[in-house]
Amino acid sequence: MAFYLDAKHVKLTDKPRQYEAHRKPGSKPPAPGIYQCQSCGFEDVINRECNELPPCARCLSGTSTWRLLVKAKNKTRKKW
Repeated sequence: MAFYLDAKHVKLTDKPRQYEAHRKPGSKPPAPGIYQCQSCGFEDVINRECNELPPCARCLSGTSTWRLLVKAKNKTRKKW
């Protein structure tokens, strides 16, 4: 479960399909963010450098799948 302090830093998605899909270990993650193992509920952070989703570190099930919970996205900053 993700928690946040300031609602202006999170946004409800208008593209739910990317959050509904279950992805197998070894597949390319669609975005960096927080993923949840669908076998045991463990949540893991996947960063921008990750090319393949790993097996779950808690249940070590090679047959488990991951679901994207929170997508991380860079916010463009104004130059000073």
